[in-house]
Amino acid sequence: MSADGDKARLIVTFFAKSRPSSHDNFRSQSLACGPTFSQLLTSQLSPAESVLDSHRTLAPGIFQSVYSITNPLPKPEKLRHHTSITAFEALHALEIIWDLVPDGTANDFRPVKLAVFDMDSTLINEEVIDELARSIGITSAVAAITARAMNGELEFEQSLRERLALLKGVKADVWDELKKTVTIATGAKDLVDYLRERHVLTVVVSGGFAPMALWLKEQLGLDYAFANHLVVSPSNATYPYPHLSGELSPEHPIVVPQYKKHVLESLAQEHSIPLSETFVVGDGSNDLLMLGAAGLGVAWRAKAKVQREAPQRLNGTTLSDLIFLLGGQESRDA
Repeated sequence: MSADGDKARLIVTFFAKSRPSSHDNFRSQSLACGPTFSQLLTSQLSPAESVLDSHRTLAPGIFQSVYSITNPLPKPEKLRHHTSITAFEALHALEIIWDLVPDGTANDFRPVKLAVFDMDSTLINEEVIDELARSIGITSAVAAITARAMNGELEFEQSLRERLALLKGVKADVWDELKKTVTIATGAKDLVDYLRERHVLTVVVSGGFAPMALWLKEQLGLDYAFANHLVVSPSNATYPYPHLSGELSPEHPIVVPQYKKHVLESLAQEHSIPLSETFVVGDGSNDLLMLGAAGLGVAWRAKAKVQREAPQRLNGTTLSDLIFLLGGQESRDA
C-alpha cells in the first residue's frame, strides 16, 4: 500500500493505562481527538494528507479515531516508535495502537481471516517448561534460561535443548497434572469466541509442547495447534517409570521463530488469505518474526526486547481488549 496514488484508513486506538473515572474518561477522549494530537499526527504524516473521518468511545478509557490517508502512506510501526509519539503516550499515560487498512474497508474495521497466537504467557499465564521444572524442583535453573531466551538474550533452539536436558526423568504423565494447574489468560476465551463468530481461522503455535497446545486447542475451540514434540523413554533402572528423555523428537519440526512465521505464511497460502488480513499476538522474542509478517502484529504484555521491536504492543489486563482492534464495540470482561 505504498505506491503513488494509494489511499488507506489509519485506525488509531487509544488505551488509557488505567481505566478512568467519568471525568478522566472525558479528558482522555479529548486528548485522543483534540488539536494537540491532531497537530502531532499531521506533522508525522507530512507530506501525506489526512482527514479525521470518525472518533468513537469503545469503553471507558478506550477510544478510536479513523483517518483517511493519501500517498505517501505511513508505516504504522514507524509512527508508534517516533519519539514525539512515545512522549505523548508517556505524558498522558496512554498506549496507542496504529493500524493501516485499505481504503473502503467495510465499517473501517481491520479485515482479519486468520489469527495466530503464542501460547505460554499469552493464551495461558504460565511458561509450561518452567512448570515442568517445578515438578522436579529445579524451577530457578530452568526459569532463568527461559527468561533470557524470551528476552532474546539466547538463541531459542539452543536454550530449549539446554532446558530440556535438565528435565530428563520427568514423568511422562506430568501433563495430566499440568492441565489441572495451568490457567487460561483472562479474556482469551472471549477473544477467540469473537474471532470464531466471524469465521476467522484461529491457531496456536508454541515453542512449548504439543500435549498442552492440543489441550488448549480443545479448551478454546481453536482450529490448529502447533508445538514441540518430546521423546518419551520407557522405564529403566534409573527411572522406573515412563519419562521424558530430555530430547526433542527428530520426527517433528522444532518450533523456532522461523517456523512460527512459516506456519502463519503457509496457513494463509493454504486458505487463500492475504497476509494483510492476518492477526498475530505473542510475547516473546521468538514471536517477533511472525508479528512482523502479519497484517497486524501485537506484542501482548511482552518481554522488554519485544516491547521495543514489535510492530505494535499493548500491556492490558485482559486479552479481550484486543477485540477493540478488530471492530468490537464493548468489552466482554467489563
